[in-house]
Amino acid sequence: MAGKRGSTASHTLILIFTTAFAKALGFGREMSLAYVYGASPVSDAYIVAFSIPTIIFAGIGSAMLTSYISSYARIRQQNPRRLRSFTDSVITIVILISLSIMGIFWLFRETIVKMFAMGFEGEVLEIAVSLSQVIIISLVFIGVYFILQGFLQIHGSYFAVGMVSAPLNICVIISMFLSQKQGQGVLGWGVVAGYFSSFLMLYLVAKRHHFSYRPNFNFGTPEIRRLMIVVLPIFLGKAITELNTMIDRTIASVLPSGSVSALSYGNRVVGFVTAVFVISVTTAAFPQMSRLSAMKNTRRLKATFARSVGLMSLMVLPISAGVILFAPQIVALLFERGAFTAYDTQRTAEVVQYYALGLIFFSIKEVVLNMFYAIEDTITPTINSILAIFINIGLNLLLIKSMAHKGLALATTISGGVTLLLLLVVLRKRIGRLGLGRIFASLVKMGVSTAGMCLVAAPLYDLLYGQLESILPSFLLAALAGALVYGLLNILLRTKEMGALVIGLLERLTPS
Repeated sequence: MAGKRGSTASHTLILIFTTAFAKALGFGREMSLAYVYGASPVSDAYIVAFSIPTIIFAGIGSAMLTSYISSYARIRQQNPRRLRSFTDSVITIVILISLSIMGIFWLFRETIVKMFAMGFEGEVLEIAVSLSQVIIISLVFIGVYFILQGFLQIHGSYFAVGMVSAPLNICVIISMFLSQKQGQGVLGWGVVAGYFSSFLMLYLVAKRHHFSYRPNFNFGTPEIRRLMIVVLPIFLGKAITELNTMIDRTIASVLPSGSVSALSYGNRVVGFVTAVFVISVTTAAFPQMSRLSAMKNTRRLKATFARSVGLMSLMVLPISAGVILFAPQIVALLFERGAFTAYDTQRTAEVVQYYALGLIFFSIKEVVLNMFYAIEDTITPTINSILAIFINIGLNLLLIKSMAHKGLALATTISGGVTLLLLLVVLRKRIGRLGLGRIFASLVKMGVSTAGMCLVAAPLYDLLYGQLESILPSFLLAALAGALVYGLLNILLRTKEMGALVIGLLERLTPS
């Protein structure tokens, strides 16, 4: 049993570091876009076109990935000889779905683009349609690499999974600079080349684990039927979550030019934390949670849940506070160059601050959703996601009049908090007490430590900036000092999660 724990911890560490590197390249992509096009009609059109394949397929791909992992594990226990044909059938289904979506998009491309950005007209709409009809080709590669990621996770190969977006980001960055001389059309083909490169990397790594593929159109097997039954509600839940992003961008498209870009850049900053820490933990922990659920070991399952929520909060709370505190400096460091102006920095920083308020909600919610999938309850997350859409739309319409782009970000945060609370209530009814009392006690200690961190970091930054007159060294030194204060206060307050983290790090660094 200790070995399995160590394996999960190793996978988490690998994912954190590789994902951080890949996401850093993602920031480089956003910085390149800001440098070349700023917050302009071209950047608005490109961001919408770039997001269309992801929004369309994210729900399907994530649902297939989640269902594939749990189904693969079950089949490996019951009938291992059917694993290869099962994987072949799943990939064939994904390819057929991708090709169908591509065909529909090409037939109704302008109408579909207008759905994603109802405020686009004239030149900006023309650019968005032109780019998206090329970028949509990426769907084939996106669909297959979701399944390849699942295959690699099952076989304990997490390095390539964490690095999956790195080839994409490199190709996209190159295309942005090439577009200055070659024209905007290069932007679309850069995305296609990027997704193909990511797919190729995963495929080559999967080959080392004896992966092979032959088209298999036998979709009537019990394994495929069961997978499709599970996929549908998971897909609806995840697609609706992505739909929330589309709704925000659609409403933002009626605001002044550059508002869509401000939301996108702001979401990228906050999304970095989610992708590096939250998704890394949940990706590594989900197979273990599924096994414990299948074993009917509710006690260990709840302990794993509580530990995941606690450790997640330990990392996310200080980061969200720091992002709120230093949002203008962070945005300026990342984006303010070239065509990206000080005014763009101000608008994007405002979005970042309101998104960061909800970081803790978004993080814990991911753990809770994985718990529901682990206990094979796919209906509750779907209903919760539908409710989130209505809450988000209502709050968007209520807040946009007085707060503009800031209101859209705040609406997302409030919606996340309300729906998280509802999920926790339902989960407690399903499996009993979750240990929320202990988690709440730890959250209070973390909150006190976070306040201490801010009281040190903010004045220290002002002092350093006054002396150095440079954002980067002042910010880094203030952040380092704040992190040390946060860690020390948690140790003094005997926050259980901090103790577990320190012990875990020592175990990783100390030879066995």
